[in-house]
Amino acid sequence: MRVGYLALEVRRALRNPGTLLFVLGFPGGFYLLEALIFESQMPENVPYPAALIILPAMAAWGVLLAGMLVGTQVVNERASGWQRQLRLTPLSGTGYLVGKATVGMLVALPPPIVVAVLAAFVRGVRLEPLTWLALVASVWIGGLPFAIFGLLIGQVSGKGNVQEVTIVAMLAVAIFGGVFIPLDSLPQWFTYVGHATPGYWLVELARSVVLPGRSVPVAALALVGWAVILAAAVTYRYRRDSGRN
Repeated sequence: MRVGYLALEVRRALRNPGTLLFVLGFPGGFYLLEALIFESQMPENVPYPAALIILPAMAAWGVLLAGMLVGTQVVNERASGWQRQLRLTPLSGTGYLVGKATVGMLVALPPPIVVAVLAAFVRGVRLEPLTWLALVASVWIGGLPFAIFGLLIGQVSGKGNVQEVTIVAMLAVAIFGGVFIPLDSLPQWFTYVGHATPGYWLVELARSVVLPGRSVPVAALALVGWAVILAAAVTYRYRRDSGRN
């Protein structure tokens, strides 16, 4: 992958201030709202404050949201013929995937930082500096499958329906991942389905940093597996489109 191509992709992503404002403001605002709601409903004997309990899930939501939104922008490149132009260059399918996923990951880094800052300075959550760093780093790195998932949606969807497909996919991953509502408060089958989704394991990975009783290796392996599967699907789709053209 050429450095020049990566720099171009970063500039293209940063040209859309509306997307950046959404991926930065929405997770932070949602965190503050969720903290208020859960705080009013939490029983008194819970050992952790609501602002801390929902922090990992909201940080994961920010990464998930940003990564998938940026990835789906490839549908515009397909419609405008930009991908056809790229296929005339030495850029391989793997190089294309790495470049787009890298851009998605770069845009996905600020949202969990914003959520962490709001948790610390607005909600008064107190963690050790290294714990804050570990939380942001783990949820960001673990969010790689979602940047790739966004690419896959952009590769298989049309410009007319990509928005609907993306929203449905985001909500499904978030709901079955326990982002908005803890799965143990829902019917048991939600948990069974959740275990098969990357959203569940991203939230588990984030929770393992600040809450006890979570398995880091299992969550990490599940996310790696999802990243590999989705990367293979995106590469296959890109090469298939190349063969058609």
